[in-house]
Amino acid sequence: DDGSLDNTPSIVSHWVEENILEGEYCRVILVDHEGKGSAVKVGMLAASGTYRLMCDADLAVSAEQIGNFVRSIERGNYDIVIGSRQIEGAQRFYDAPLRYFMGRLFNWYVRVIAVSGFQDTQCGYKCFTEESAAYLFQNQRVKGWGFDVEILFLASKKNMTILEMPVSWRHVEKSKVQIHKASLEMARDTLLVRLRYLFGRYK
Repeated sequence: DDGSLDNTPSIVSHWVEENILEGEYCRVILVDHEGKGSAVKVGMLAASGTYRLMCDADLAVSAEQIGNFVRSIERGNYDIVIGSRQIEGAQRFYDAPLRYFMGRLFNWYVRVIAVSGFQDTQCGYKCFTEESAAYLFQNQRVKGWGFDVEILFLASKKNMTILEMPVSWRHVEKSKVQIHKASLEMARDTLLVRLRYLFGRYK
Protein backbone atom coordinates (compact mmCIF):
# COMPACT_ATOMS: atom_id res chain seq x y z
CA ASP A 1 0.00 0.00 0.00
CA ASP A 2 1.57 3.25 -1.23
CA GLY A 3 0.44 5.46 1.64
CA SER A 4 -3.22 5.46 0.63
CA LEU A 5 -5.54 7.76 2.58
CA ASP A 6 -8.58 5.46 2.54
CA ASN A 7 -9.07 2.13 4.30
CA THR A 8 -7.44 -0.02 1.61
CA PRO A 9 -4.91 -1.67 3.99
CA SER A 10 -7.60 -2.82 6.42
CA ILE A 11 -9.83 -4.12 3.61
CA VAL A 12 -6.99 -6.10 2.07
CA SER A 13 -5.79 -7.40 5.44
CA HIS A 14 -9.31 -8.59 6.25
CA TRP A 15 -9.58 -10.32 2.86
CA VAL A 16 -6.27 -12.07 3.46
CA GLU A 17 -7.41 -13.32 6.86
CA GLU A 18 -10.66 -14.65 5.41
CA ASN A 19 -9.36 -16.21 2.19
CA ILE A 20 -5.73 -17.31 2.48
CA LEU A 21 -5.50 -20.98 3.41
CA GLU A 22 -3.00 -22.56 5.78
CA GLY A 23 0.32 -23.03 4.01
CA GLU A 24 -0.34 -20.20 1.57
CA TYR A 25 1.49 -16.89 1.89
CA CYS A 26 0.15 -13.40 1.34
CA ARG A 27 1.61 -10.24 2.82
CA VAL A 28 0.31 -6.68 2.99
CA ILE A 29 3.22 -4.21 2.78
CA LEU A 30 2.81 -0.61 3.91
CA VAL A 31 5.20 1.94 2.38
CA ASP A 32 5.49 5.72 2.31
CA HIS A 33 3.83 7.52 -0.59
CA GLU A 34 6.61 7.84 -3.18
CA GLY A 35 4.82 6.70 -6.33
CA LYS A 36 3.63 3.58 -8.10
CA GLY A 37 7.10 2.59 -9.25
CA SER A 38 8.48 2.71 -5.72
CA ALA A 39 5.63 0.59 -4.35
CA VAL A 40 5.96 -2.01 -7.11
CA LYS A 41 9.71 -2.22 -6.54
CA VAL A 42 9.23 -2.95 -2.83
CA GLY A 43 6.64 -5.60 -3.58
CA MET A 44 8.60 -7.34 -6.33
CA LEU A 45 11.78 -7.50 -4.25
CA ALA A 46 9.85 -8.81 -1.24
CA ALA A 47 8.13 -11.51 -3.30
CA SER A 48 9.38 -15.09 -3.47
CA GLY A 49 8.85 -17.92 -5.88
CA THR A 50 9.84 -18.92 -9.40
CA TYR A 51 7.70 -16.22 -11.04
CA ARG A 52 6.77 -12.66 -10.01
CA LEU A 53 3.62 -11.09 -11.47
CA MET A 54 2.50 -7.49 -11.06
CA CYS A 55 -1.04 -6.38 -11.82
CA ASP A 56 -2.96 -3.18 -11.17
CA ALA A 57 -5.22 -3.24 -8.11
CA ASP A 58 -8.26 -2.19 -10.15
CA LEU A 59 -8.03 -5.52 -12.02
CA ALA A 60 -8.45 -3.85 -15.40
CA VAL A 61 -6.91 -7.11 -16.59
CA SER A 62 -8.48 -10.09 -14.85
CA ALA A 63 -6.47 -12.22 -12.44
CA GLU A 64 -7.76 -15.20 -14.43
CA GLN A 65 -5.02 -14.51 -16.98
CA ILE A 66 -2.20 -15.23 -14.55
CA GLY A 67 -2.02 -18.86 -15.61
CA ASN A 68 -1.66 -17.92 -19.27
CA PHE A 69 1.27 -15.64 -18.49
CA VAL A 70 3.11 -18.23 -16.40
CA ARG A 71 2.58 -20.92 -19.05
CA SER A 72 3.87 -18.56 -21.75
CA ILE A 73 7.09 -17.99 -19.80
CA GLU A 74 7.56 -21.72 -19.27
CA ARG A 75 6.80 -22.83 -22.83
CA GLY A 76 8.74 -20.08 -24.56
CA ASN A 77 11.58 -19.87 -22.06
CA TYR A 78 11.03 -16.12 -21.76
CA ASP A 79 12.47 -13.88 -19.08
CA ILE A 80 9.44 -11.56 -19.12
CA VAL A 81 5.89 -11.63 -20.48
CA ILE A 82 4.11 -8.26 -20.69
CA GLY A 83 0.43 -7.62 -21.26
CA SER A 84 -0.53 -5.58 -24.31
CA ARG A 85 -3.75 -3.76 -25.14
CA GLN A 86 -2.56 -2.96 -28.65
CA ILE A 87 -1.36 -6.07 -30.46
CA GLU A 88 -3.56 -8.44 -32.45
CA GLY A 89 -5.92 -10.39 -30.21
CA ALA A 90 -6.14 -7.72 -27.50
CA GLN A 91 -9.47 -6.23 -26.41
CA ARG A 92 -10.21 -2.81 -24.87
CA PHE A 93 -13.50 -1.95 -23.20
CA TYR A 94 -14.84 1.47 -22.11
CA ASP A 95 -11.61 3.29 -22.94
CA ALA A 96 -11.90 7.09 -23.09
CA PRO A 97 -10.76 8.63 -26.42
CA LEU A 98 -8.39 11.09 -24.71
CA ARG A 99 -6.77 8.36 -22.65
CA TYR A 100 -6.31 6.23 -25.76
CA PHE A 101 -4.78 9.11 -27.73
CA MET A 102 -2.39 10.03 -24.92
CA GLY A 103 -1.36 6.40 -24.61
CA ARG A 104 -0.52 6.09 -28.31
CA LEU A 105 1.37 9.40 -28.27
CA PHE A 106 3.40 8.27 -25.27
CA ASN A 107 4.17 4.93 -26.91
CA TRP A 108 5.59 6.76 -29.93
CA TYR A 109 7.70 8.89 -27.57
CA VAL A 110 8.98 5.80 -25.75
CA ARG A 111 10.00 4.12 -29.00
CA VAL A 112 11.95 7.21 -30.06
CA ILE A 113 13.61 8.02 -26.73
CA ALA A 114 14.06 4.77 -24.85
CA VAL A 115 13.04 1.36 -26.15
CA SER A 116 11.47 0.23 -29.43
CA GLY A 117 9.67 -2.95 -30.35
CA PHE A 118 6.73 -2.77 -27.93
CA GLN A 119 3.23 -1.58 -28.76
CA ASP A 120 2.24 -1.16 -25.10
CA THR A 121 4.74 -0.58 -22.31
CA GLN A 122 2.23 0.72 -19.76
CA CYS A 123 -0.23 -2.15 -19.33
CA GLY A 124 -0.09 -2.95 -15.62
CA TYR A 125 0.17 -6.69 -16.10
CA LYS A 126 3.67 -8.16 -16.33
CA CYS A 127 5.23 -11.47 -15.31
CA PHE A 128 8.94 -12.02 -14.59
CA THR A 129 11.18 -14.93 -13.77
CA GLU A 130 12.81 -14.83 -10.36
CA GLU A 131 16.18 -13.94 -11.88
CA SER A 132 14.95 -11.17 -14.18
CA ALA A 133 12.86 -9.58 -11.41
CA ALA A 134 15.81 -9.54 -9.01
CA TYR A 135 18.12 -7.77 -11.46
CA LEU A 136 15.60 -5.32 -12.90
CA PHE A 137 13.95 -4.11 -9.71
CA GLN A 138 17.24 -3.83 -7.83
CA ASN A 139 18.43 -1.46 -10.56
CA GLN A 140 15.15 0.44 -10.91
CA ARG A 141 15.45 4.16 -10.19
CA VAL A 142 12.11 5.58 -11.33
CA LYS A 143 9.65 5.94 -8.46
CA GLY A 144 6.63 7.14 -10.41
CA TRP A 145 4.48 6.16 -13.38
CA GLY A 146 7.36 5.78 -15.83
CA PHE A 147 8.95 2.78 -14.13
CA ASP A 148 7.57 0.32 -16.74
CA VAL A 149 9.67 1.98 -19.43
CA GLU A 150 12.79 1.80 -17.26
CA ILE A 151 12.24 -1.89 -16.52
CA LEU A 152 11.83 -2.75 -20.22
CA PHE A 153 14.77 -0.52 -21.16
CA LEU A 154 17.06 -2.32 -18.70
CA ALA A 155 15.75 -5.71 -19.82
CA SER A 156 16.45 -4.88 -23.46
CA LYS A 157 19.99 -3.73 -22.65
CA LYS A 158 20.55 -7.07 -20.88
CA ASN A 159 19.19 -8.93 -23.94
CA MET A 160 16.43 -10.53 -21.90
CA THR A 161 13.75 -12.35 -23.88
CA ILE A 162 10.40 -10.56 -23.73
CA LEU A 163 7.00 -11.64 -25.07
CA GLU A 164 4.23 -9.09 -25.62
CA MET A 165 0.95 -10.92 -25.01
CA PRO A 166 -2.58 -9.71 -25.85
CA VAL A 167 -4.94 -9.11 -22.94
CA SER A 168 -8.58 -8.23 -22.42
CA TRP A 169 -8.57 -4.84 -20.68
CA ARG A 170 -11.40 -2.68 -19.35
CA HIS A 171 -11.19 0.91 -18.20
CA VAL A 172 -12.23 1.32 -14.56
CA GLU A 173 -14.16 4.55 -13.99
CA LYS A 174 -13.05 4.91 -10.36
CA SER A 175 -9.37 5.05 -11.33
CA LYS A 176 -7.57 7.85 -9.46
CA VAL A 177 -4.96 8.42 -12.19
CA GLN A 178 -4.78 12.04 -13.36
CA ILE A 179 -3.98 11.45 -17.01
CA HIS A 180 -2.41 14.84 -17.80
CA LYS A 181 -0.16 14.91 -14.73
CA ALA A 182 0.82 11.26 -15.15
CA SER A 183 1.66 11.78 -18.84
CA LEU A 184 4.04 14.65 -18.11
CA GLU A 185 5.68 12.67 -15.33
CA MET A 186 6.17 9.64 -17.59
CA ALA A 187 7.65 11.77 -20.37
CA ARG A 188 10.17 13.23 -17.91
CA ASP A 189 11.04 9.85 -16.43
CA THR A 190 11.55 8.30 -19.87
CA LEU A 191 14.03 11.00 -20.82
CA LEU A 192 15.85 10.57 -17.50
CA VAL A 193 16.19 6.83 -18.15
CA ARG A 194 18.00 7.54 -21.41
CA LEU A 195 20.23 10.16 -19.75
CA ARG A 196 21.12 7.86 -16.85
CA TYR A 197 22.17 5.20 -19.32
CA LEU A 198 24.27 7.63 -21.36
CA PHE A 199 26.07 8.79 -18.21
CA GLY A 200 26.66 5.25 -16.94
CA ARG A 201 24.35 5.40 -13.93
CA TYR A 202 23.06 1.84 -14.38
CA LYS A 203 25.07 -1.24 -13.40
